Amino acid sequence: MKILIIDDELNICTTIKDILDDEGYDADFSQNFSDGFKKLKSELYDIVFLDIWLPDKDGITGLQDIKTYFPEIEVVMISGHGNIENAVESIKYGAYDFLEKPLSLDRLLLVVKNLKDKIELTQHIKEYKLDYLKKYELIGNSPQVVELRNKIKKIAQTNARVLITGENGTGKEHVARLIHLLSKRSSRRFVEINCSAIPSELMESEMFGYEAGAFTGAITDKMGLFEAANNGTIFLDEIGDMDLSLQAKLLRVLETGEFTRVGSVKPIKSDFRLIAATNKNLEDEIAANNFREDLYYRINVVPIHVPALRERKTDIPILVKHFINEACVVNGLEKKSFDDDLMEKMINYDWPGNVRQLKNAVERMVVLSDGSLITTDDAPSFLLDSQATSKSLDFENLITEYYPLKYAKDIFEKDYISKVLEKTNGNISKAAKILDIERTYLHKKIKHYQIIKNGK
Repeated sequence: MKILIIDDELNICTTIKDILDDEGYDADFSQNFSDGFKKLKSELYDIVFLDIWLPDKDGITGLQDIKTYFPEIEVVMISGHGNIENAVESIKYGAYDFLEKPLSLDRLLLVVKNLKDKIELTQHIKEYKLDYLKKYELIGNSPQVVELRNKIKKIAQTNARVLITGENGTGKEHVARLIHLLSKRSSRRFVEINCSAIPSELMESEMFGYEAGAFTGAITDKMGLFEAANNGTIFLDEIGDMDLSLQAKLLRVLETGEFTRVGSVKPIKSDFRLIAATNKNLEDEIAANNFREDLYYRINVVPIHVPALRERKTDIPILVKHFINEACVVNGLEKKSFDDDLMEKMINYDWPGNVRQLKNAVERMVVLSDGSLITTDDAPSFLLDSQATSKSLDFENLITEYYPLKYAKDIFEKDYISKVLEKTNGNISKAAKILDIERTYLHKKIKHYQIIKNGK
């Protein structure tokens, strides 16, 4: 650890330097601010001991200069004319501590030890954050992923509300976490609320908390997730499934910045950034009176669409290799690879469950295969079926692949609409009548699922 002493008294400089050198630190000194600042520009220092009275610059001004150009350096002020005002002003401008002359050598070494621990901890946190960022990096080099990556970097540092759209399994939560990790709020909590997983009658108390006695079983006060996310990020997943009454309450929170716990009238403020996600077309939900239009405009400040895997097939080989390596490391297996025939089938498949389905399939093949080269002999049946990328619905495959209900419903809906269109030779009016939906709604479904109008 490198330490610089800036003091006009030579004996002070040499005394501190000798003590620090004896303790194994690398210390240097300057007798004026100008010389010391030049050293800061030319070498990497961790700590600066800075005298408050210097011949060429006031120490407080010098502290501000150091913190402006080298904010990561820890500064300890020293003075033979110390007073409370100087100490308070020093801390205000970023000094770690304020030591009075004559210096207590024990106190000086304790300050250096504490700073060493702080610097090491800060470095560990930075390394952990970098590792965590790698976990949520966007894998791929397709134009869609490059555009998505650039958009995330652009908006992450702001506080703008974000609405993430995309099919199930495309990685909407992944994108939300990456936005949080790249934001100024990354050191605070990322609070996820799945609007489709929590029963509507419990959602309000989960979101806003409750007071003791608010309802049967409320024995003590409970902090809500919105309160817990103060200075952090709230991620409302599947917001399209939120109950209308809760949508109204959420709208009031976004408008006023305040909410109340269930059973209380005391307003609570929470400074959070809102990120929402949905696999639904919220404009369709508004038309069907399932979603509030005013809330939609509140949350849709910055829209981000996560493309389906079938729209970026050039990324599949990159993703496959990544998931193979990940599965091998997690399961303690030697490195494996896919042969060209299997990789071709992976690329040609439509992956209705998107990246999540791809990851599950790769991990299963890695774990169950015997050799280091994984072939079509190790592939699940849905990849080998010549109709795998077509309209055919195979319930056995759905069960084998462990699709969540929402995935299975989407697959069934696409398959059923395709078959009805095929039977009606692409006649939209007849198909809409059979399906008992409006023609405009059928057109949106056809566009959403990318169905050819004759169903083939």
